[in-house]
Amino acid sequence: MSTLSRRSFLGANGIVLVGCFLDSMFSGAEALAAPAPAIDLNAWIKIAADDTVTVVVSQAEMGQGIMTTLPAVLVEELGARWERVQFETSPAAVAYRNPRLQWQFTGNSESISSFFDLMRKMGASARAMLVEAAARKWGIPAASCKVEDGYVIDSASQRRESFGALAPAASKIAPPKEPRLKPEREWKLLGKPLPRVDNPAKVDGSAIFGLDFMLPGMVHAAILNCPVFGGKLVSIDRSSVAGEDGLLDVIEVPGGVATVAKTYWQARKALDALRVVWDEGPHARVDSKSLMGQYHQAMAGDDWVPVKAVGGTFPTAHSAEYESQFLAHATMEPMNATAHVTSEGCEIWAPTQGQELAQVVASTILGLPKEKVQVHRTFLGGGFGRRLLVDYVVQAVVLAKAVGRPVKAIWSREEDMRHDHYRPAVLHRMAAGFDKDGYPIGIAHRLVSPTILKSVFPPAVTDKLDPSCLEGLMETHYRIPNVRIDFHLLSIPVPTSVARTTGYGPNLFAMESFLDEAAHRAKKDPYAYRRHLLGGNPRALAVLDLAADKARWREAPPAGVHRGIAFAEAFNTMICQVVELSVQDGRVTIHRVVSAVDCGTVLNPNIAENNIEGGVAWGLSNAFKSEMTFSRGKAVEGNFDGFQILRLPEMPPCETHFIDSGARPLGGTGEVGPVTVIPAVTNAIFAATGRRIRSLPLARHGLHLG
Repeated sequence: MSTLSRRSFLGANGIVLVGCFLDSMFSGAEALAAPAPAIDLNAWIKIAADDTVTVVVSQAEMGQGIMTTLPAVLVEELGARWERVQFETSPAAVAYRNPRLQWQFTGNSESISSFFDLMRKMGASARAMLVEAAARKWGIPAASCKVEDGYVIDSASQRRESFGALAPAASKIAPPKEPRLKPEREWKLLGKPLPRVDNPAKVDGSAIFGLDFMLPGMVHAAILNCPVFGGKLVSIDRSSVAGEDGLLDVIEVPGGVATVAKTYWQARKALDALRVVWDEGPHARVDSKSLMGQYHQAMAGDDWVPVKAVGGTFPTAHSAEYESQFLAHATMEPMNATAHVTSEGCEIWAPTQGQELAQVVASTILGLPKEKVQVHRTFLGGGFGRRLLVDYVVQAVVLAKAVGRPVKAIWSREEDMRHDHYRPAVLHRMAAGFDKDGYPIGIAHRLVSPTILKSVFPPAVTDKLDPSCLEGLMETHYRIPNVRIDFHLLSIPVPTSVARTTGYGPNLFAMESFLDEAAHRAKKDPYAYRRHLLGGNPRALAVLDLAADKARWREAPPAGVHRGIAFAEAFNTMICQVVELSVQDGRVTIHRVVSAVDCGTVLNPNIAENNIEGGVAWGLSNAFKSEMTFSRGKAVEGNFDGFQILRLPEMPPCETHFIDSGARPLGGTGEVGPVTVIPAVTNAIFAATGRRIRSLPLARHGLHLG
């Protein structure tokens, strides 16, 4: 009986699927065809003689659609025909840095907000160069020319010349410093549901993720990291794997040990048989209970950094503590990287969000100048912030140098989940006093959290303060005259880092739940209560009102159905979500999630909607199920049987409605979806049961999705 690989299956069956959709989708065949020799107009645009336009994509595509949306911004300004556009990923280079932060990475839901203006300028600049080339050729003013679908046209005579024919001359013309940008009323691509360019290759199985990448002569490595946080390798008994089929070497790497073999399966079998002695270090007794003890000890202490103080009136009529849990990134594709180190330099192929960090770290390890290290970015099977770190890339580079041939280093899923840099648990204590109508006159907020930013951007973090931990609290749109926020940066042995929703997630769970408590205390409708507090902000009110209108908030829900609401601004986007649910014997049935979103201008409605509703799935997973726990210095959960996430049948109906406010800078949609759905769920559960949920996940409280 012959075997059928996943890729073979996808390839065979994908032909049928692609055939069904090809007419309505961007042409994957054109997108994947080998490009003709092309001429650079700038770092982002190449045009070939056959009129093919190649656009460089600087940001990592990890399911959020950025490979479609950012090029569409550029091509819109350029005036090329979308069907003649091809795409390639950027190298690690200064030209592709985030223009706001001057660092090359993908994350924090800020690709659109950071690159939107730059992409428009690069497209418009290249368009101006092509027009000038045509005008010189025809001996007419450039102002007499127009651009349509990849051609420059003489408006008077209707002569036309293609981009491909003009590119050689255009490339010799200096780009204008301030090119004219198209008015939005002339947009043809933006604002339309342009099909995703990465879909065809992912459907037919030809897309190359990190795990798919192959090189001639490549060997495979399986990685075993020290199971205890802070522990280290003491000794390796190489005799325990003597005679293992295909095994080439056993090599110590930063954090642990690797077996190198002809195939991954051979390397993995040898790793399972390998006897290793670890020094478990000082944290071998750490567990979830002792960790939370650290949090509560810090909350009871007096080591606080005052980070915000407005007004001076802080009566305490009501107080509450909120706790968010530790979370793994749990990417579908475990950590992996391929490296090849030669006397000439180093090449890396990795599913990375941190392309420049990988280059810098590899050059340091190898003692090479940065330009001798090339980092090629593959597709990412999920990122969520985990792939901003480069620990797995470091191991691949060390191994490639040791064995003198290309090596693909792979973490098993269990290694991945148990050696993550987790989104940390966060503990809040909020206290408030109220006016005669029940509205807060002062809120005092204390927050205990480990760092989330230090592992990916250390300069932003001091010994006492990580500003990302405070996201969503420092600037709110609620009119509260007295606000005080104190922060304690907790040091724990568990590695922590950024994860989807960053600080907004845990902070807005606390903030929006506490406001719901305040509304209930005042015997006021929670939507109307928020409306009063947002009274000075028309844009915020529009989002709140749209969500309430679409959810028919002012109408009584069906018998047994209850609603919860939450509002926030996060990642420059305003969002309000209403959840409808019912609860019976601990089983929670979510009937509908309604989202109202203002991200300024929606560049691609389909992708934006996908991002918001994918975020709802992520948020519901975190609300109900997902949690990392720790015992004897180790992470307990090692796969999706323990670290539970939402299953397909559990996904509720969703409605997403956008407001085109034109606000700038544009907001992100990749991470904002989960931010308010969690407090909207817990607020709805309170409406249904009278139980106020102040810690997550809901499974701790005997509440499960029905």
